[in-house]
Amino acid sequence: MFGETGMIIGQILSFVAVATGFTSFQMKTTGGILFFQILTGLLFSAHYLLIGAPTAAALNLLATVMGMCYYIRNKRESKSLFIPILFTVLIFITSLLTWDGWYSIFLLLGLAINAVNLSLSNPQTIRKLVLIKSPLCLIYNACVFSTGGIIYEVATLTSAIIGILKNRTKKQKSDQTTDL
Repeated sequence: MFGETGMIIGQILSFVAVATGFTSFQMKTTGGILFFQILTGLLFSAHYLLIGAPTAAALNLLATVMGMCYYIRNKRESKSLFIPILFTVLIFITSLLTWDGWYSIFLLLGLAINAVNLSLSNPQTIRKLVLIKSPLCLIYNACVFSTGGIIYEVATLTSAIIGILKNRTKKQKSDQTTDL
């Protein structure tokens, strides 16, 4: 769609998105995670558009809007189920309207899980659910040959695991200190 120049720019954007995605799971607050996820979604939406993957571009743009809504929702300390339900439905509708083939089911499921995941307030639980979401999106990216998407999902999995272990270690040290 945008030719070779679009492909090159798209791939460069995907590597910037990888860096912001990795950073997101190192944040200590849900707000920090969501901010970097919003930025990552915008970068990946542009990446997929430039490499000619409009379904992934549309779903990543939707995920970006979803991240913004969750960021506002968390600032207001709301626990309403309206936003997760709304975005899960929108992900299904958008996926069906832009269906690329059988492999689209992996992206649909991964982003539907993410719609619920981002509604949670516990950063450690968010990181754990990424262990389900990312492999699904990784399969999709392999099917559409998105190098940046593949790297992103591997980096996201790695970052989430590091965040889980790092924060579990801090909690264990804190528990040991209070036992003394």
